[in-house]
Amino acid sequence: MIDYRKRRVSDEIKRIVGEIFIKDLPSQGSSLITVTNVRCSSDLLQAKIYLSIYNEDPAQRLRILKNIIKKASYIRGLLGNRITLKYVPKLLFFEDDSMIYVDNIERLIQSIHKDEEDDISESD
Repeated sequence: MIDYRKRRVSDEIKRIVGEIFIKDLPSQGSSLITVTNVRCSSDLLQAKIYLSIYNEDPAQRLRILKNIIKKASYIRGLLGNRITLKYVPKLLFFEDDSMIYVDNIERLIQSIHKDEEDDISESD
């Protein structure tokens, strides 16, 4: 029962915070920000929000994340206006680097395939 509630609250926070980034926060430059995951503590007093920031420049991504962390209390206030909970959880923002990891793995696989093709063409 507790896991079900925790999952429902996490999903609702994910949806609402995503809406906040679209409607209420000014544009973050030329970057696209997506809420990829939300994990709530068992007492629902803390929520870890994982963001995917689509920007090629790592320094720019870090600057955007720091800016969002500075606005965490403002975002929490907006969340409190839109969600029905006794306590609005404290929001902790983190960059979800899984897309970067996937891109690195893809590049490695492509380089392996390219090396194999080069070896095959050299042997002919």
